[in-house]
Amino acid sequence: MPMVLVMVAAACAAPATRGTVAAPEKAAAEPVAAEPTLAPQRLGTPFRYRETFSDDTAPVDWQVTVTAARCGATVLPMAADNPAYVSGDWPLDKVPPTHIDARPPAGWVFCRLDATLENVGRSPASGVEEFGNLVTSRGEYTFTEADKSIAENLQEAEKLPGGPFNPGTTARVIKIWTVPAGTTAEAVLFPQESLWDQPAHRIALS
Repeated sequence: MPMVLVMVAAACAAPATRGTVAAPEKAAAEPVAAEPTLAPQRLGTPFRYRETFSDDTAPVDWQVTVTAARCGATVLPMAADNPAYVSGDWPLDKVPPTHIDARPPAGWVFCRLDATLENVGRSPASGVEEFGNLVTSRGEYTFTEADKSIAENLQEAEKLPGGPFNPGTTARVIKIWTVPAGTTAEAVLFPQESLWDQPAHRIALS
């Protein structure tokens, strides 16, 4: 009886093709999410950007224009905080100047970017969005704390308003990056937050 069962099972089995092995079924490939793209913009050409917030603050609509970008400066007059003044270690009758000339390390230069952000929406803004990395012929550069301080001092020296910015008003901003000499600035990313959680605008500088 056991032999009969084996023969019946063999007879009922589907014939196999000589010399071939059936391939296992492939699992359906999961769709690959498209990577965020950078919305291209250009120097001197305005574009719209909506600033949103994680709380109930109303969004702010900006019209952003990069008006100038240049690299190569080795000194920015009276744009750096004076360590002697910041220390506070000086007699009252010999107060040092609050600022001194800003100079980059040897072999490096400053890149300066000027831009305007006009509030074209219906909600006030307490400040303006930060720019992100500077895209150069040598790679991307972020601004340092020293760069940020120099930019703020330049804005103060040029008496640029610091906000708030109501609908219909325009902010003028200055940004500074320190890069190796001979570097060509190709683009700047905007806004800074977009480097982590959403697509950025890539603004061509030439």
